[in-house]
Amino acid sequence: MRIVMAGIAWTGLYVASKVIYAMEGELGVTGGPQVSPDSYLAYGPGEVALAQWGNVAAGAVIIAILLAGRIRFTGRLPYLVVLWAHGVCTAVAAVGAAGMTGGALLTDRGGAVFGAYCAVWAVLLFLATRDMRRGHHARRPLGEHRAKSGGRAPARYQKIGDVQER
Repeated sequence: MRIVMAGIAWTGLYVASKVIYAMEGELGVTGGPQVSPDSYLAYGPGEVALAQWGNVAAGAVIIAILLAGRIRFTGRLPYLVVLWAHGVCTAVAAVGAAGMTGGALLTDRGGAVFGAYCAVWAVLLFLATRDMRRGHHARRPLGEHRAKSGGRAPARYQKIGDVQER
């Protein structure tokens, strides 16, 4: 649970940064690369703030996905959907870390701080995903360990009387 809370807090920093940028109607991210004035030409009136509010929403979705990973799913499909969402978030953060850090090292645009931030974010998301998988497999009731043939539990999970034999 600590990893999930750290991931939520780390995501909250991103969300807070994007709220500030949205309210000011500015492009960029805290610790990110320098934004050229020409970048604003691609946006109409109010569209910069709208784009930043979209980033706020994306951060809120990541927080919701982290929280959903703590739910004890009884069905396989909801578990797999949340696991997939965890994986996508982890991959996006890792790609952001590589892109921002690589861009900062290979050019003079800056963004190394946000690249490092994304690297930590990717690690936290990966660890939260790993914890979700471990928690799901640890919580499976005895009856869910079914053999593929015949629907019987493997011998190591069969109960004899009131005692579980291995």
